[in-house]
Amino acid sequence: MAFFGITAKNAEQKAAMQALLNDKPFTFLTGPAGSGKTLVAQAVGLERTIERQLYRKLIYTRLQTQVGMDVGALPGNLDEKTYPFIAPFMDNLEVMSDKANEIKRYLTEGDEDKRKVFFDPIQMIRGRSLNYTYAIFDEIQNVDIGTFAALATRPGKTAKFVFMGNFSQIDAPRLRSTKTNGLYNLLAGLYEKEAFEHFDHINLTETHRHPVVEIVEEILRNNEMPEEFAELEARGNVSE
Repeated sequence: MAFFGITAKNAEQKAAMQALLNDKPFTFLTGPAGSGKTLVAQAVGLERTIERQLYRKLIYTRLQTQVGMDVGALPGNLDEKTYPFIAPFMDNLEVMSDKANEIKRYLTEGDEDKRKVFFDPIQMIRGRSLNYTYAIFDEIQNVDIGTFAALATRPGKTAKFVFMGNFSQIDAPRLRSTKTNGLYNLLAGLYEKEAFEHFDHINLTETHRHPVVEIVEEILRNNEMPEEFAELEARGNVSE
């Protein structure tokens, strides 16, 4: 099972790919940095949108927040302002098959009727009905309850929403609480309501970047991540 040259490296990624192929509107991918959340979701989405044409468009979005000191207003038009925040998507194209070069045409096609891939600011999604859409919401651990409610109420006909988050990398201190974090509240609520016909949750635990990343994640998770977040993540663990 390969998507744009990407195959599963372990049972967790295989389970994630299988979840992304079904008709449930929500797929949650949680876990540490470098576990393949964005890469897997992107590869499957491109295959399903461009090759299979099961969706009319793929949307990649994330909250446009900066790490550390604010660099201020970014120059340029909306596309130029958005580009720095979609760098993870572009980085992933470099590790895909030769078809990745073809994808760039779908990113820059001037005629919107022919475009397949869009980078929409997360702040502009309220009020939309996303039909025949594969939507990837990255770094979603940094979204509050109100914003998450706006996102999760957008699915229309034949929509797949992929929510990806790493609870150990929450930037805003106020969101490091079960009372305020949008990802925690929605995912925990879906489990509580046993709404399994509407969602899948896969927790990816193996890091595939440099070995030091796993050490960093372990240190930060032990010191920064609330126990309730870890317990919720673990509900999506995959049995070998």
